[in-house]
Amino acid sequence: MKNLAEKVFRFAPNRVWRVYRGGSGIDELRRAPSDGDGHFPEDWIASTSSANNPQYDAPDQGLSMVELPEGNRLFRDLLAESPDSMLGATHVSRFGTNSGLLMKILDSAERLPIQVHPSVAEAKRCFHSDFGKTEAWYVVAVRKVRGEEPYLLFGFNDRLDPDLFRQEALSGSIVRGREMLHRIAVRPGDRFIVPGGTPHAIGCGVTVIETMEPSDLVVQPELFCGEQRISEAERWSGAPPEEALKSFDFVSETEAELRRRCSPEPVKIDDSLSIVIPYALARYFEVQHLDVDGVYVFRNRECRHRAGVVISGDVVCRAPGGDTKLARGDAFFMPYELEECRFEGTGEIVFALPPPN
Repeated sequence: MKNLAEKVFRFAPNRVWRVYRGGSGIDELRRAPSDGDGHFPEDWIASTSSANNPQYDAPDQGLSMVELPEGNRLFRDLLAESPDSMLGATHVSRFGTNSGLLMKILDSAERLPIQVHPSVAEAKRCFHSDFGKTEAWYVVAVRKVRGEEPYLLFGFNDRLDPDLFRQEALSGSIVRGREMLHRIAVRPGDRFIVPGGTPHAIGCGVTVIETMEPSDLVVQPELFCGEQRISEAERWSGAPPEEALKSFDFVSETEAELRRRCSPEPVKIDDSLSIVIPYALARYFEVQHLDVDGVYVFRNRECRHRAGVVISGDVVCRAPGGDTKLARGDAFFMPYELEECRFEGTGEIVFALPPPN
């Protein structure tokens, strides 16, 4: 396994069913044939977590597969076979063979339900989970859908009325509550941290790389996503509704305050590599952005494993354990023991790092 831990693993495509429609943006990113938008609008990366889909029963849905010469294998099995080499002994002592991170490519053709993810404290209290779901978005592409400009609903504004919002949420019809969230126009390269407790909804026509704690916990009170009825299990993630609604932080702020809190300026590590979502904000993960133009020598400064997605161009990763070709839209895993490698070509990569040791 030593040799395997010194190479880069490409993930097989891992499309996941969701109640909302989308996905053509993922096909466009990957230069793949497309049947248009449907109910597989997400691709899960570095996932050791199963998808919470009571409406779509399929074995191992959401679990990532790695591509190996002898055939594809479940990512979790690869980690379990040699956890210290793949993840590092310190990480394993805290999290076992869970990678501690989850990335997604997400593409929406309709607004997602207004929702919130619990903080770690709320996840433990209400959902009996060790992970909450703070997440981050890196916008890859945008498009108009039925003439509507791409946007995000994000954070409560000065129209917030907590009692009315709770009332509408319990009824399943959030009408006036929609106006209590900021509507933010987006463009490629925008990035946001979405802390647990912050209300949000990705609008139509947005393709993002999501990074998050490794769970699928969500509170989404609306009864419908587009024309699709949302089950009670999906609305409340199995918790009593009144308890699940405590996951929302009912705090209003201006858009400027929201951007200062949730849209940090990049911090350069070197001329090519930048931190776009720092540990200081996300706490449980970090997001970095790499520009490759010719040759970039990567060094594992943080001494951690990581996952990545090529968001433009095509590159080759040359590592002691072998070369890995990575095209636009490809996702991959870099083990803890991979201390150095070379990226060659022209392209951009978004990396996700796990919780700090």
